[in-house]
Amino acid sequence: MTREKWLFLLLLGVILMILSMPFPGSSSKKTGQTKGENVSLWEKNSSGDGQQTEENIVQEPVQAASAKPARDYEKELEDRISQLLKSVEGVGKVDVMVVLSSSGEKVFRTDRSENTSTTKEKDASGGERDAVSSQLEENTVFSQSAGQNTGNGPLIEKELYPQISGIVISAQGGDLPSVQAEISQAMEALFGLEPHKIKVLKRVE
Repeated sequence: MTREKWLFLLLLGVILMILSMPFPGSSSKKTGQTKGENVSLWEKNSSGDGQQTEENIVQEPVQAASAKPARDYEKELEDRISQLLKSVEGVGKVDVMVVLSSSGEKVFRTDRSENTSTTKEKDASGGERDAVSSQLEENTVFSQSAGQNTGNGPLIEKELYPQISGIVISAQGGDLPSVQAEISQAMEALFGLEPHKIKVLKRVE
């Protein structure tokens, strides 16, 4: 074998060795990506040392169980009122606008306990009297899955829907006093609104 062939084979071997060597930083970058992909939502919301905190356990279900947005509730009411009034004689086509004065509220169930203790105290004259002290504790009750020790979220005692501040209804028959009266009375009966918070208008194409 000639000298040129030996040099060629030696150079080829060096190139193959260089290509097979890992590049600096590639391993750590891959590890970092894998770690980032495997980090769960729970870990991202936890403290810096990766430990779950009580605050995370409580807040996560509360956010998931947030109340329905006010606009969605308005739209639902508007659709239901429209469907109702379309079937009333003399009303015709209608457009409904509902305005809310507040947002919805969830009332969570609480566990209340009261501790009362009585102690005897002596006054300056040597007499005794009873001193009664009481302590009231109120804690939010959390739901719990069977066989698990982690809380799933606070139990909802009741849900308060947003209050309606006013309703405007545009109806084809809205210029007729009889139709105006029927619509107003229906809204008063359904939502307990005062008459001045209900406005019926004549609808035009």
